[in-house]
Amino acid sequence: MTLRRGVLSVLLVGVAGILGGCALFSGNSYRFKMTVVVETPQGLKTGSSVMQVTAYKTAALTPEEKQGGGGLSGQAVVVDLPSGSLFVLLKMPQAGGSLGAAATLALLPDTQRGNIDAYIAAVKTLGGWFADYKADLPRKDWPIMVRFRNINDPKSMQTIDPETIGVKRIWLETTSDMMTTGIEKRVPWLIKAENFHYSGTSYGDLYPIASSALRWVPK
Repeated sequence: MTLRRGVLSVLLVGVAGILGGCALFSGNSYRFKMTVVVETPQGLKTGSSVMQVTAYKTAALTPEEKQGGGGLSGQAVVVDLPSGSLFVLLKMPQAGGSLGAAATLALLPDTQRGNIDAYIAAVKTLGGWFADYKADLPRKDWPIMVRFRNINDPKSMQTIDPETIGVKRIWLETTSDMMTTGIEKRVPWLIKAENFHYSGTSYGDLYPIASSALRWVPK
């Protein structure tokens, strides 16, 4: 088992899924910068990360098969606070939730939900040469946020209530910037966790499952 290739494979807008053995019809992507704003006694603190959303359509060989899929690549947003660093993960609190899909629908709210063609068209629009879209990520779509009592101890991860720690806003904007990298410099055990292979001890015995959402890289 390895978690290094952590590209998100989820249902997109309720209808899209990764399909094995189906021919690829089309593929599109765009990048967005996600900025998290936190209010502290010392003033507003922010952190940002550039991520990439992909979407594609596949051939449905049977009526039961889904029509497409996609994913999200990038790394967590890190906000340096007086009380320690806040990590805003790439994982949603709700099962089956997709930060990439949530960002897409926030940036293009008129996108028809439940339609893979409409979703792919939205991703293509957001990835256009002159695309300039901005939006707040709705509170219901905020991803999981965590911090560590001891950054050298993965098991010291704690899930944080955004309101309790002062998160006020998550801002999205399309960009042509390169994806953010380097989070392994902040999390000294991350590469070891990403290269985990089962040898009698499970991943969950060594690392919080949520830690696998600190970074997702394309295959």
